[in-house]
Amino acid sequence: MQKQMGLVIAVLAVLIAFANDGFAQATGGSVIGQTLDQNGAAVPNVTVTLKNEATGQTLTTQTTSNGAFSFPNTLGGEYTVTATSSGFQETTEKVKVLLNQESTVNVVLKPAGVSGVVEVTSGGETLVQTETSQLGRNFETRQVQDLPIFNDVRALALLSPNVVAQGAGVAGDGGYVGGTRPHANAFNVDGVDNNSPDLTGKQVNIIQDSISEVAILTNNFNAEFGTGAAGQFNTVTKSGTNSFHGSAFGYLQNRHLNATTTSEEFNLQSGVITEKPALTDRRYGGTLGGPILQNRLFFFGAYQREPISQQASGVSYTAPTTGGLT
Repeated sequence: MQKQMGLVIAVLAVLIAFANDGFAQATGGSVIGQTLDQNGAAVPNVTVTLKNEATGQTLTTQTTSNGAFSFPNTLGGEYTVTATSSGFQETTEKVKVLLNQESTVNVVLKPAGVSGVVEVTSGGETLVQTETSQLGRNFETRQVQDLPIFNDVRALALLSPNVVAQGAGVAGDGGYVGGTRPHANAFNVDGVDNNSPDLTGKQVNIIQDSISEVAILTNNFNAEFGTGAAGQFNTVTKSGTNSFHGSAFGYLQNRHLNATTTSEEFNLQSGVITEKPALTDRRYGGTLGGPILQNRLFFFGAYQREPISQQASGVSYTAPTTGGLT
């Protein structure tokens, strides 16, 4: 009987694992394109290689009869596309992959005969995504680190079109996206559900310096994002690369640095309080990533300490210390 019960538990555990995998979201973008000759005709059976410039990872595919190729669910970053075929010169092109977006690369091959490699550098971010009806906005590493979001990706939503801040007492997080109530928003981190089970909203904060990219989808998103009817807040954390990299950061806010609010100014002048309420908010930490095996295995970690102390109206408290590792 015990053996049968153990077998049933093992089977249920496997089913739950597969069920959780089924709800995972895509954690990258995709690269699609076509190989053409100088006259615009499709070139079939071309070997196309996609190489991640940071990690050295390579993916290879063969074009179809109409010269089309596709690399789905590719991690964000800078890539090199290389096309090789008999009778043509090897051609390379640079492309940038963004979270939840399709990057199109049409490679034009030149006839062989003159030795050399043709390298084409693609332009910047495409302003209009013609390959999909999905609407949204991406925030890359530098934007996430420099904008004052205080470890909260919800603050980025207000910089996106079709998003309005929610009022006090409204259930949910992230604001009104496309006119839909905030409790219909969904949050994902590295493809894993990050929705609070007891209150609609995000469950945990991610250390700001460990975020690689944030995509906020506002409308017409793909079927894979079926857990919410409003905005989709998708966060991808950084990873290790072939070179060691890291950062150290610190943040400080207190009553000596903050301006006096309107209500505090009135109370100070009327004598209700004699000084601004004490507030100390400080955070510090760092990140570190790098290779364990070149082109094969990498590591990345982040740590943050956040002791917050506040005193107002004669009542003081110290919030618990929080830290994280990704």
